[in-house]
Amino acid sequence: MSTPTRGRGVIHDIGYRSFEGRRRGTGAIAASLYVTSLRNCFGLGRSGKSKIVPWLMAALILLPAVVLAGLILQLKKMALSDQADLFAPLSNYFGLPYWTQLLVTIFAAAQAPVLFSRDLRYRTIVLYFARPLSRSLYVLMRLAALATALFAVIVVPITIWYAVALTSDLDHAEHTRHYFSALFGITVLALVLAAVSGLIAALATRAGLAVAAGIAVLLVSSGVVTAVLGASAESDSRTTAQIAAAFNPFTAVASLTSVICRQPTPSDTIVRPHGFGWGAFFVVVSLLWIAVPTLLLMWRTRKAASL
Repeated sequence: MSTPTRGRGVIHDIGYRSFEGRRRGTGAIAASLYVTSLRNCFGLGRSGKSKIVPWLMAALILLPAVVLAGLILQLKKMALSDQADLFAPLSNYFGLPYWTQLLVTIFAAAQAPVLFSRDLRYRTIVLYFARPLSRSLYVLMRLAALATALFAVIVVPITIWYAVALTSDLDHAEHTRHYFSALFGITVLALVLAAVSGLIAALATRAGLAVAAGIAVLLVSSGVVTAVLGASAESDSRTTAQIAAAFNPFTAVASLTSVICRQPTPSDTIVRPHGFGWGAFFVVVSLLWIAVPTLLLMWRTRKAASL
C-alpha cells in the first residue's frame, strides 16, 4: 500500500473559469474606492435610515442661504437704512459654514465613522489591501471623499445664494470676489474637518462613540475659543485673539481666508489679521490642522492592518 508523499501539493481543477478581462491598475482601484466612499457619505447604496442624517443636515445648511437669497430679492422693497445694514452679511459667503458650524460638525462627525470606524472595528480593512492599494492611498481616498461631501453640502447653498445675487442690482464684482474667496476657505475647511473627524472615528472605532467624540471635540474647542475671543475683544487684546483663533478649525480657517483673500471675518469677535507674519502663521496652522491628523490616521491604519 502506497503512502502519500509529504511536502508536495496537488492543484485540482474544479472547474472555475479564469479571468480573461482587462486587469485595471491601482489608479482604477483608488477611483472606485473614492466614488464608493462619496456615495456612502450620503447614504447612497445603503439603508434608508443611513440617508436621514446627511440629507437632513444638508437641507438645514441650505435653509439660511435660501433665507439670505430671499432677502436679496426683497431689498428694493426695504428702506435704505435696512438695506445698508444687510449689505455686509449678504455678501459674506464664508459666513455660512461659520454660522452653521453645528450642522457642519454633525455632518462630518456622523459620516466619518461610515468610512473609517467599521473597517477598523470589523477588520475588513485587510481586504482592501489584498489588492495593490497602499495604506496611504486608502486613507487619502477616504479623506478625499469625506472632504468632497463636506465641500458639496456647503458650496451648493452659497452657489444658490450667489446666483440670486447676480440677478439683483447688487455689486456683481464684489459678490464674485467674495464668492470665490469663500470657495477657497470652504476647500481648506473641508480638508481640515475631514482629517480631524476621520482621525477621531479611526481611534474610537465604535460608530456611536465616534460620532459623539467628533461632535464634542469640535464643539468644545469652538466654545472655548469663542469665550477667549469674547474676552479678548473686551480687553482689546488683538494678539491673544488671533492666537486663540488657531485652536479651532472654523476660526482658524476664517482667519486664514480673511488675511489671504482680504475678506471680512464672519464674526466681529474674530480679529481680522493683517500683515505677512499673521498670514504665514495661519497658513502654517491650517496645514498642521490637515497634515497632523492625516499622518496619525495613516499610522492608525497601518497598525490596524498589521495586527
